[in-house]
Amino acid sequence: MKREKRGVYAHFIDEVQDSEKGIEDLKKIIGELVDLGVNILIPLAKDTRSRVSYSSKYIQRRFFKNIDIIREVSKICRDLGIEIYPWICLLVEKDFKESYILSKHPEWAFIDYYGNFSGALCPSNEEVRKFLLNIIREIVEEYDVDGISLDYVRTPGGLCYCKNCVNKFRKEFGKDPKSLKPGTEDWYLWEEWQRNNISSLVKEIHELTKEYGVKLSAYVWTSSSRYIVAQDWPAWVRKGYLDFIIPTGYVYSIDVFRWLCREVRIIVADIIPAYICIGIRTSHGFLERPIDVATYVDIVRRTGLPGYIFFSLSSLLPMIPMLKELLKV
Repeated sequence: MKREKRGVYAHFIDEVQDSEKGIEDLKKIIGELVDLGVNILIPLAKDTRSRVSYSSKYIQRRFFKNIDIIREVSKICRDLGIEIYPWICLLVEKDFKESYILSKHPEWAFIDYYGNFSGALCPSNEEVRKFLLNIIREIVEEYDVDGISLDYVRTPGGLCYCKNCVNKFRKEFGKDPKSLKPGTEDWYLWEEWQRNNISSLVKEIHELTKEYGVKLSAYVWTSSSRYIVAQDWPAWVRKGYLDFIIPTGYVYSIDVFRWLCREVRIIVADIIPAYICIGIRTSHGFLERPIDVATYVDIVRRTGLPGYIFFSLSSLLPMIPMLKELLKV
């Protein structure tokens, strides 16, 4: 019988001191996760405002100035037999003024129909893609990791109308995207063109990780995300771009969560493993008690999914003593 995959997203900023003492904090925390049966750790490497948790050649804004979180975590995890997948918030840049990347390259911004910055990088921009690939390359080259886990592999909502996108589409199809009306064939062509930009970026990252012999995963929304945020993850699964997928479970109704698990099982089938994300506390809501978390885990098991990922460490830690009993560690 295969061992159940049990993971957790971790930032560590509230739990670990930025000093040598922080390394001891990390060992203690990861030891607690081992006691809970966690065998996948997804530590934050790059956040939504161009800040990193490791020593990067490309981004100088670090959460921890005195310790390299990814290096220390990878050492500890390797000794304990835990798989490690640094977590990269890929396309999102939530604050234009704060963004280390956009302060240097404002032309990389995702622009909405009305000409406003929408909190992301444009996925069709070749320089953006090169930059993101360099970030991933430096992690898999410099750190002992099992792979990379992507987040925000999508638009922030809607489509990008930056000069780069508009000019590329006009050159390829002879049509001005701003003149297209929703519901027309040309509009669907424009939508699909945007989806393909993101899918081709995932393909490039997949090829890079294969080159280094490590795995690639991604946190994704529901099946409707291809129409909402141009995230056609079912296609990524079918085309073999991912080694496993982390579908959202950020719902706070048992019936809806069960439906999500079943949908994932149908879409992914047995092509790759799917470890649904259980949001203990998120911007969408929270699971108040350990027994509630255990109920969600039971649904995952009954649906036949091979594992789950908790979000996130800070909300999981207080529950560990009771969860050890409830999850039969």
